[in-house]
Order: sequence, then C-alpha cells, then structure tokens
Amino acid sequence: MEHRFMDIVSKASANKSRFDSSVEEIASALDTSIRAASRKAWVGHARRVPLQTTGWLRGALSYPWVIVTAVIPAILDTLL
Repeated sequence: MEHRFMDIVSKASANKSRFDSSVEEIASALDTSIRAASRKAWVGHARRVPLQTTGWLRGALSYPWVIVTAVIPAILDTLL
C-alpha cells in the first residue's frame, strides 16, 4: 500500500512539473506576442497618413456637402 501511495505521489509531482513548465511556456509565448504586437502598433501608427481635408473647417465640417445638406436647410427652417 505504501508503494502505491508513493507511486501516486511521484506521478502527481511529475504532472505538476509538466503543468508548471507548460504554463511558463505559454506565458513566455504570450509575452513575446504582446511585445511584437505593440511594436507593430507603434510602427503602424507612425506610418499613418492624416485624413485629407478641404481646408475650410476642422472635422466633418471641412466637407462642403455637410454645409449644403445640414447647415443651409437648418438656417432656412429657422427663417421661414
């Protein structure tokens, strides 16, 4: 009986060692992929081209169609 118990304990210890090493491998692989992704994000961010505007106003109002379709009808509704 003592021999079987010691066999169970040694197998459990071996399984725990394998589990610990696999957790360490996964943590290392995850850390490596996060570092690679963060490097790519910074490189991709530096390569981005700013949005083109017409130079009128900032944001969505930089496009003349916004003024024609939203602002002018609102002004006409208030005047009429």
